[in-house]
Amino acid sequence: MLKWLGGCAVVAVILIVGGAYFAMRTVRESLSPDGSARVAIHAPPERVFASLASADSVATYTSAGNKVTVNRTGPLQVGDSIRTELRTTLGMKTQPMIWIVKEIVPNQKIVFQMGAMGSKAPGAIKSDSLFAKGDSTIVVGRLAVQLPDSSKADATSDMMNTMFQMQSKLELESLKIRIEGKAAPRRR
Repeated sequence: MLKWLGGCAVVAVILIVGGAYFAMRTVRESLSPDGSARVAIHAPPERVFASLASADSVATYTSAGNKVTVNRTGPLQVGDSIRTELRTTLGMKTQPMIWIVKEIVPNQKIVFQMGAMGSKAPGAIKSDSLFAKGDSTIVVGRLAVQLPDSSKADATSDMMNTMFQMQSKLELESLKIRIEGKAAPRRR
């Protein structure tokens, strides 16, 4: 009986590890080879940038299901902050994330720096660049996660980095839906 339970536990662990591996591989394949997220939006760069860099629209396309607050209204400016309070899971409290606008190049680029509340070191740098292509705009989102030295070689940090990159891609897809007014096609 004990051998049977042990065997079932080993099979369950193998299935969980295998499922996590294939899920991570699928997520990585949806990103560009350099890890950036690319989304084509059928609108001119001026319109896309107006939505991307507006304090009034940030909460509509970022961090779905979480509470997003901005320190002011109107177009974002260098120094503005975006506070994201993550949903609590299983009663565990999480620190809010603060994204601070570090650079703005109108209709071309916006750069954010992220750190947890009370943390002095930045947690990530996020850059969204816009490129005109015909009557559409290509938005390239790059994310560089800065982890403590002790966890840089860790498989967990690799998974965390990929999750942040995927979140960035989902936010750009949400921005696309917001601007185009229609749902993105489902991938099969």
